[in-house]
Amino acid sequence: MNKKIINQLLLKGKSTKSEKIWLKSIKFFYKLFSKNHKEFINRAFINVTPLLKIKQLKQKSKRSQLKEFPYIVNDTNRISSTLKFFLTKTNNKDEKKMHKKLINELLLATKNTGANISKKKSLYEYAFVKKKYFYYRWF
Repeated sequence: MNKKIINQLLLKGKSTKSEKIWLKSIKFFYKLFSKNHKEFINRAFINVTPLLKIKQLKQKSKRSQLKEFPYIVNDTNRISSTLKFFLTKTNNKDEKKMHKKLINELLLATKNTGANISKKKSLYEYAFVKKKYFYYRWF
């Protein structure tokens, strides 16, 4: 799991920077919660995981009409989409501020609040609106 997070955190192709950022955030998180810091991190990632995604398809017969339909994400894709979902809000060029943002997002995700949870809820609401196209799942 750590390797996947480090690969998603890559800044300008340098994995050493992303490793430093991840280790700083884990150490700080460990200082805050000395007992179960791994459980808090896992709970944060579980709360952020989206189970649905929206796919767009073009129709050949009609011009430039896109059909959007929800589909259930596989387990392997779910982990990578969770990391992308989580790290887009914390994406920052500055290495010093990045681990603080990462910690804040982890804390908010464990409490089921924050920007990531609201983004997930809005995705679910949009998928519920588009559920009439659910039968287009053929690929």
